[in-house]
Amino acid sequence: MQVTVWSDYLCPWCYLALDRQQQLVDLGIDVVVRPWELHPEIPAGGRELREGGRTAVVFDHVGAECAEVGLPFLRPRRSPNTRAVLGAAEHVRLTQPSVFPALHRALFRAHFVDGADIGDPAVVDVLIAECGGDPSPVRAAVVDGTAQEALKASMAEGWEHEVTGTPAFLLPSGFVIPGVQSRETMARLAERMLQQS
Repeated sequence: MQVTVWSDYLCPWCYLALDRQQQLVDLGIDVVVRPWELHPEIPAGGRELREGGRTAVVFDHVGAECAEVGLPFLRPRRSPNTRAVLGAAEHVRLTQPSVFPALHRALFRAHFVDGADIGDPAVVDVLIAECGGDPSPVRAAVVDGTAQEALKASMAEGWEHEVTGTPAFLLPSGFVIPGVQSRETMARLAERMLQQS
């Protein structure tokens, strides 16, 4: 029984979705995380987030929900371009799979708790190493384009399932649930999936 989740490390809803992913795992459902570049228009160096800008309300809401489930949350000051980090993470998932679960959480923590720039390759290298991985082949895959091809493949698969944003949960039935649903809704969905299996 498997659920696929498309996610982007700059998306606050995807950070909150870590709680729902763990909930599914705890209920006996395998979760596979795939990358989705939500904002390709962000420049390579990232961009500043204005105080009181349109994201402020979203951050307030997500921060409150994170507090309810025990996820620390610090409003980011910048939005990075995540193309390289998404490709790097997908390369780790494919080539160093035992490292990926810790890296996935570490990248979110770096952005939404520590205020680190996950658009900086040096930051990503350190996180991969801290999670027990080898950053050298990952950096090489980003430089030669292999990692970006893996990202493109993930997004192409998402498009096939009509994914248009993040997070998106693909159920075994082929139905995609967009966004972050309540824990109660996820528990009901998990129960139905397990009954059908």
